[in-house]
Amino acid sequence: MKKTIHTYLSKEILGPFLIGLLIFSVVFMMGKTLFLTDLLVNKGVSLFDIGKLLIYFFPSSLFLIIPIALLLGVLVAFARLSSDNEIAALKASGISLYQLTPSVLFLSIVAYLLTTFLVIYALPWGNRGLINTLFDIAKTKAYTALKERTFNDSFDGVVIYVDKIPPRGNTLGGIFIHIEGKKGEEGTRTILAKEGYVVTDPNSQEIVLNLTGVTGDQVVEGSKSYGRIESEVLIQRLTFGGNLSRVRKFRARRWEMSIGELKKKIKFKKLHGEDCTKYLLDLYMKFSIPFSCIVFGLIGIPLGVQPRRSGKSYGFILGIFVVLAYYILLTSAEILANKGTLPPVLTSWIPNIVLMGLGIYLLVKVGNESPIRFLQWLIKIVEAITLGPKRFFKNV
Repeated sequence: MKKTIHTYLSKEILGPFLIGLLIFSVVFMMGKTLFLTDLLVNKGVSLFDIGKLLIYFFPSSLFLIIPIALLLGVLVAFARLSSDNEIAALKASGISLYQLTPSVLFLSIVAYLLTTFLVIYALPWGNRGLINTLFDIAKTKAYTALKERTFNDSFDGVVIYVDKIPPRGNTLGGIFIHIEGKKGEEGTRTILAKEGYVVTDPNSQEIVLNLTGVTGDQVVEGSKSYGRIESEVLIQRLTFGGNLSRVRKFRARRWEMSIGELKKKIKFKKLHGEDCTKYLLDLYMKFSIPFSCIVFGLIGIPLGVQPRRSGKSYGFILGIFVVLAYYILLTSAEILANKGTLPPVLTSWIPNIVLMGLGIYLLVKVGNESPIRFLQWLIKIVEAITLGPKRFFKNV
C-alpha cells in the first residue's frame, strides 16, 4: 500500500518538475542565446562551435534550475492532491502527512546529488571548455580577419592595414596600425612595421602580434606631448571587440572554478595577506546551494497542502516567493560576510538553516492541523495575484 502511494506521489511530482526544468532552462538560456546569435550572425562562427558553446553554458544554468524546478514540482503536486481532496482521503485511511515525506525526501536527495555533481565537476568542466572554445574561435578569427590591403577594425581599439600577406606562412609585410588611446594607457599611437606575425598564448588566452622594424608616433591623451616610437621589436596584444572579447573575462569567474582552484587561490591570498572572503564564500556555496534541494522539497510539502481558491498558478507564484526569500537571505548574508560581520562558512548556510527551520515548523503545524496566521496572509496575497483583485475581493 505504502509503496503504491510513494510511487504515485513521485509521479505526481516528476511531471511538473520536468516541465519546470524545461521552462526555466529556456528562460535561463535566453540571455546566452543573444550572445550565441551574435557569434553566428556577426562573427561567422560555425554551427558546430555554437553547439559546443551551448553545451558548455548549460551546467552554469542547470545547477540553479534543479532546486527551483523541484520546489515547483512538490508545490504543484501537493496542491493538486489537496484540491482534489486526496490528502483528506489519505488521512481518513490512516496515512498522515508525515508518512508522505519519504517520497519527497528521496527525490530531493537525488536532486541534491545531481546538483552537487554539476557544481563540483560539470561547472568547472563547462567553464574550461567555454574558455578554450572561445579562444580557439578568436585565434581562428585573428588569422582570417586580416586581409591584404584592407583596413581591419575587428580588434578592440585597433585598426590594422597589411600591405602583403603571403599565401603560405604567417609573416605579414608592410603593416600599418592605429591604436586608439584609453584612459590610464599610453595614448593614441600610429605604428609602421616592416614585418609581423601573429602568435597565440594558450596559457594567458591572448592573441599577440609581434612586429619588427617599428617606427611611429604617440600622442598622450589630454596633453600636447608628442613622442616618437622607434624599435626593432614591438609586441601588440589584440582583443576582439564585442562578444569575442569575453575570452579573458571568463577566466575571472570565481564561481565556476573547481574546488582545487579555489583552494589554491585562497592559499595564495592568505600567504600574501589579501582578503579571500569571496573565494571562501564560493567554496562553501558549492556545498550549501545543492542542499537547497532538500530544503525546498521539505518546505514545499506544507505550503502545497494549504487550502486556497486560486487556480494552477498558485504553486508557481508561491514558488517564486520562496525562491526570492532564499536568494534575498543569501545576498544579505553575503554582504555581511564581505563586511566581516559574519564568517563565510555561516553565511553560505544561513538561507538553508532559516528555510529548513521554517519548513520543519510548518510541517509540524500542518501535520497537527494547527492554523498558521502568517501563511494564511501569504496565501491571500498569492490568491490576489492569481485570481485577480476583483475576483479575490468578491470572494472575501
